[in-house]
Amino acid sequence: MSQTKRTLHTSTPLMYSTSMSRQAGCNVWLKLENMQPTQSFKIRGIGNLCVQALAEHGTSHFIAIGDTNTALAVAYSARQLGVAATVFVPASGGTAPPIRAKIELEGAAIVENGRTLRDAYAAACAFAEKTAGAFVVDSADAAAVVAGNATVAAEINVQLQQQKPAAVVTTVGSGGLLAGLISGLQQCGWQRVPVIAVETHNTNSFQQALLADDERPGAATSDAPSLLPPLESGAEPDCDIRTGPSGRSGCDGTRDSGTRSEPTVATCLLAGATSERAVELTREHPVVPLSVTEAMAVDACRRLLDNHQLLVEVGSAAALSVVGKGLLRQIVPSLGP
Repeated sequence: MSQTKRTLHTSTPLMYSTSMSRQAGCNVWLKLENMQPTQSFKIRGIGNLCVQALAEHGTSHFIAIGDTNTALAVAYSARQLGVAATVFVPASGGTAPPIRAKIELEGAAIVENGRTLRDAYAAACAFAEKTAGAFVVDSADAAAVVAGNATVAAEINVQLQQQKPAAVVTTVGSGGLLAGLISGLQQCGWQRVPVIAVETHNTNSFQQALLADDERPGAATSDAPSLLPPLESGAEPDCDIRTGPSGRSGCDGTRDSGTRSEPTVATCLLAGATSERAVELTREHPVVPLSVTEAMAVDACRRLLDNHQLLVEVGSAAALSVVGKGLLRQIVPSLGP
């Protein structure tokens, strides 16, 4: 089999959730991306990009930045493809994040440099310039990443036996998964299936990017289905859910998120930049951006463990907080049992 045909991710189960279906008042399936070799969807896009880089450019050294799921996917891909990998990270001060041990277990070298991710990124780029065959994996918008992430929708299409879903709920960080999902849904002929993109209040860079998107029709006002009555004089809602504009929507053109950094337990949703491809795609596909409280995401994580004995990152569980609160019908009134 040629390298261009090779895939490093696995097809994951689509599990029907009786408990969540009862809570939501409609059928709910869970796409278990935690069953990937790297425990996240990242290996779909990153694996596809690494396979392509090796086949087309003869890459012999992959470089990643940060103690992240992306870096873990890069390290795994490098080991599977038989090439070197180096991950640049800020100095940990003696207490490294748990994911670093997983990255090292995949055989990647760890280089601590500077105090911030910006410092680590600069060091990674300098290393790449003087290293033959080096390839820096730093874009959620690369066509190969989007195409790899689109395989999620292709699998769902097969697993549902081509039955169109009423809606897809996902979490969103930088937007790479969202771009892939939308692309995949469109390839399946599901152009009007809405995507509910969930973040926490402290990680809602994508929601803010859509608010700032001047090319979105009606950008001056929010045209998303509202879960809340109109707020007066800047009052805060009671239900801890915030809706943004429904969007439409490419990176190396990532855009600076421009949002303040707040403490969060949903660390996998933190993004310093937002995928331009995702923003572009939301201009032509129905997307409802929502943000929920950190407490709601934690509660959803606990309920998933209680109901299905599955433990995932808090950020990943944020999407389930919308399902668990029975709010789906308010967002997508056409949902049926």
